[in-house]
Amino acid sequence: MPPRGRSGYAKSADTRARIIAAALEEASDSGIHETSLAAIAARAGVAIGSLNYHFGSREGLLRELMSAMTADLMGRLHAVDANEDADFFARERASMLVYLDHLRANPAYLRLAGEIELHEPELYRLAVADWRERITARIRAGIARGDLRRMDDAEIAAHAYFILGASQFLDHRVRRHGHPYPADEAVVDAYLALLRGGLGRQPARARRPRAASGSAGPSARELGRAPRPARPRSARR
Repeated sequence: MPPRGRSGYAKSADTRARIIAAALEEASDSGIHETSLAAIAARAGVAIGSLNYHFGSREGLLRELMSAMTADLMGRLHAVDANEDADFFARERASMLVYLDHLRANPAYLRLAGEIELHEPELYRLAVADWRERITARIRAGIARGDLRRMDDAEIAAHAYFILGASQFLDHRVRRHGHPYPADEAVVDAYLALLRGGLGRQPARARRPRAASGSAGPSARELGRAPRPARPRSARR
């Protein structure tokens, strides 16, 4: 009995995997809600009833597709975060390049994410909140390491949204249709330059020495004062 059960489980897992792969192929162009379930079943080599058995509904299949594509992405991003030798900016650069690579390798990801936002708004809201919390944790770690200047909670939250917005810009970058654009690394490095200017610790400015008392040089107030007109000789009495 046990070997037979394991065989049945392996067969069920293989069927699920084939359905997910077929759905990704079919949904890449038009999205899961515009894709025929019959076409997905035919590509997977299963009966339509198998889709309902394994996923329950079209929305259930959509959630499973997003989960499958996100698992690999999150694994790669966690590996970047685990690199304790890299500073905040090196990690941010590596994360963005990983994200762009993921988008190009999974062309259905953005379309399915858009469908999640439209048809499963609560799930989309939770996903965005998770991303924002991850970014917030990275900023706090950067402050603790001394990579970033100190900020209060409100500013940290604002910058987390800014960085999240940059990821959405990268989404649109990948969606472009043949329009010329700089290479991925050029885009990411330009963005990192902005982050360094706004979030990085700024070197302390050297204080200018104060003029010695009684020096012959003009004071700052005198430099901005217009010269007084000379009095006529007849008035000097």
